[in-house]
Amino acid sequence: MEFFENFGVQPILLAAQVVNFLILLFLLKKFLYKPILKVLEERSQKIAQSLKNAEEIEKRLVSIEKERDEVIQKMDLESQRVINEATKTASLIIAEAHQKAARDVLKIVANAQKSMEEERNLLHREIRSELANLVVLGLQKVAGKVLTEKEKKELVDKSLKDLAV
Repeated sequence: MEFFENFGVQPILLAAQVVNFLILLFLLKKFLYKPILKVLEERSQKIAQSLKNAEEIEKRLVSIEKERDEVIQKMDLESQRVINEATKTASLIIAEAHQKAARDVLKIVANAQKSMEEERNLLHREIRSELANLVVLGLQKVAGKVLTEKEKKELVDKSLKDLAV
């Protein structure tokens, strides 16, 4: 103990300080270090979980972008198909309209020709009738006698035959 006394250390005080240090160490460990270590552990777990979630979110984002690109490609193809189909349908409708218009024009021309033929026939009959009346009037004036219906008819038929030839 001389050794301690040479340095001015008192063994009782040293023992008391050791006991105080051990009590303080026990209290700090119990009430300060464990809660701090527990908070640090929880925080590191939260950080690890957050990193894991961030990686999952990144993977999902890449997946969603890929799906979006696929959907856009499908929509592009579908829209192109719809446009092609609409163009094809429009071409068919235009072709049908042209065909209908051509048929309608042919019908109108045929009806006009038929109407002109009927009008011509009507004019021929009117001209024949007028010509017959003129021939009969001319003969009556030249011959000075009134013709019977039978004579009128024979005379008109003969005159028309002569004109037709």
